[in-house]
Amino acid sequence: MKLKLSFFLTIIFAVTVAGFSQTGAAETVFPKMPTVKMPTVPEILAKYERAVGKEANEKVKNLYSKGVLEIMLMGVKGVIESYAAPPNKFYNKTSLAGVGDIIEGFDGETAWSINPMTGNYDKIGEKLAQTKLTYDFYRETNLAKLYPKMELKSTEKVGENDAYVILATPVGSPPETFYFDVKNGLLVRQDVTVISADGKIPMRTFFDDVREIDGVKVPFKIHSMLPDYEIYLTMTEVKHNVVIKKDRFAKPR
Repeated sequence: MKLKLSFFLTIIFAVTVAGFSQTGAAETVFPKMPTVKMPTVPEILAKYERAVGKEANEKVKNLYSKGVLEIMLMGVKGVIESYAAPPNKFYNKTSLAGVGDIIEGFDGETAWSINPMTGNYDKIGEKLAQTKLTYDFYRETNLAKLYPKMELKSTEKVGENDAYVILATPVGSPPETFYFDVKNGLLVRQDVTVISADGKIPMRTFFDDVREIDGVKVPFKIHSMLPDYEIYLTMTEVKHNVVIKKDRFAKPR
């Protein structure tokens, strides 16, 4: 689900670092493992790759997406537009009413942000490491490489369905938790710690209304929960293999 794991997080990271929240990260507590026989992590990942459309996903050479979002409790609404290309390039423009345009990009080496609330800056340290991790263009089929340590912790309800809970630890970034639907294999929830201007902020993201675009499964409704507010994103347009300007991902002068 290329849209879910890279495009959406681009939007959420940009909105989060705008300075809306100042709450620290919370520790994840996992329930005890059930006594029934569980699949292995490689088996769960293989099922996920089949569910999202592995072969079709690997044929995608770039991505264009557009959608609308609403920040609940604040009454802030906006429109987003995003481009992405291998190996981990992206450009995202989020236009928020009463705030302005938040523009984020990564050319494969330099990750930059133009933000009316926090000012313009280049990402370094943990922020840069998280950017490289998040926006790997083919991360749906690269999770085992991106997260060297992955542990199956339990099963847990996400909505009405059971999900396998995997704690994934990358190099240079905080651990993340993935929830894969037991029946269909899709990723239905993801917990991350966003490295923001206000510190480390816990975020839970839920994915719904999954549709197939060019053989690739894409969620069109995404709900993110942060300590002080919630964000709802509804996609309106998703296109693969479009024409992208040569300098689209370059840092502005």
